Amino acid sequence: MVWGNPPPPLTSSPPRRLSTSSVSSSDSSCSSPRLSALDSSSALILVHDEDDEISPFHFDSDDDEDDHTSQFDVRTPSTPPLGPTLVLLYLLVPYLKLGAMFLPHTETPLKYGLPSLFAFAGLAAFARQILYMLSRYTRTAELEDVILDICAKGRGRERRRSILRSITRAGTGGLRVLLATVYLRESVQVLLPLLSNSKSTALRLGLTAILAFAILPLSFAQSLGSKRLIFTTSLSVVTYIAWLACIVYAYVHRYPLANSGWLRTGTLWQGIIAVAFAFTSSSTLSLYSSLRGSYHPVTTTKTSKFRSFKALSVISITLAILLTLPLVVFSANPHVPATLTTPRPPALFIIPILNAATLLLGIPALIVTTPTLPIPDRIRHSSTIPVSRTLLSILVTALALVPAKVSTVFSDILLLCALTSTYFLPALLHVVAHFFRRPLAIVVPQVPGTPAPGSQSPADELLLRKERALQKKQFRKRIVWDLGVWLLLVGGGAGFVTAIGRVAGQW
Repeated sequence: MVWGNPPPPLTSSPPRRLSTSSVSSSDSSCSSPRLSALDSSSALILVHDEDDEISPFHFDSDDDEDDHTSQFDVRTPSTPPLGPTLVLLYLLVPYLKLGAMFLPHTETPLKYGLPSLFAFAGLAAFARQILYMLSRYTRTAELEDVILDICAKGRGRERRRSILRSITRAGTGGLRVLLATVYLRESVQVLLPLLSNSKSTALRLGLTAILAFAILPLSFAQSLGSKRLIFTTSLSVVTYIAWLACIVYAYVHRYPLANSGWLRTGTLWQGIIAVAFAFTSSSTLSLYSSLRGSYHPVTTTKTSKFRSFKALSVISITLAILLTLPLVVFSANPHVPATLTTPRPPALFIIPILNAATLLLGIPALIVTTPTLPIPDRIRHSSTIPVSRTLLSILVTALALVPAKVSTVFSDILLLCALTSTYFLPALLHVVAHFFRRPLAIVVPQVPGTPAPGSQSPADELLLRKERALQKKQFRKRIVWDLGVWLLLVGGGAGFVTAIGRVAGQW
């Protein structure tokens, strides 16, 4: 007897399908749990598709805070086990970088800027939650593995998996390299006016080389758990808060804010799109596995809510809103004089320095988490320095020195890739996983000598009623989540197409 084929809920639990199968007594005792305490000879067991691959990650709990095991395996060297405080730090930092620092210069009316701020903050948290639940659903802890599990799972698909893996790694690495490039270039642009009034190519070249060389040792950190990288990332938060304080001081005293460093951005860096970019980030899904890997062995003590990835995600978004809200207000009311008749206060000279420091201190984490280049083992093992990260740093420096006309193209590409990966990709993966793939099956085995399927024992009836009630509850949740996913997918797709058309007409 097959009981239903319920729609897959968008929760951390995988979608289920109930069916009945006949198994021998010996097989039943080995492959399925027995409800001896309830005097029942049948039970629900989970049956995977025949071509499913067994994952080393085992997420079998519905609640993040109740699911902690010492056997959790973190496979990526750049994402070692991290405590909740460090995970919160790495979740927050992407929101306090280029996008936030660009907000004071967008001149977006408050009636558009303020709703956009809360809307995109909510969408960013929603999209991150989708990836988090897809990770639990596929039992993988990296974006690359989630994509492979959803789009190319099973035997006989090795070639497709290889191609898709290469595309995913190239896309992930390309986004981080472009982000690091724009960070370095904008740092140079905001510092140049302090050094000279002339647009000297030699000065720009020399300053770029100096800054790149200064952050190179920081990019050699082993992982996100390295002390030097933790210190660098924490310091970037401090410099951002100091920069924000100087911006508030300048605004309150009606001093003009120099924006010469932001004049070379691309076509799309305007208004609401800039607000959307402020809440983008490269994939933070690996931080989930880092948090899981930091759990202690199972105990009866209730785990703190602050160890929940969902709670940390909400906290990071809330802090980001608080630290960017003044910038949206300043952008809507930039009423500052064009010139100054009084001497410029020190705060105005410190703003570009803090601006550049915040961006530069964000580059090492991007280099460390960028997928390694395909370098032959003979070359990699014969060198005492990280060859891949050295080449990536050289590539970032070289791209930062391209002409201004080319850099605007890079900045537009970065904006499109960041918006797509943050808002559009999670919704697309969810639709593919839950609408185009067969759900997992739960089988109610029928042991010989037990009552027929039509005459279940009271325990079996109770078990099926509980399952139906659970599916009904999950179905209500799915309606809400699916509406949000389709809104994100359709809205993100329409925005992406519009942006492509706009860029194509300007380049």
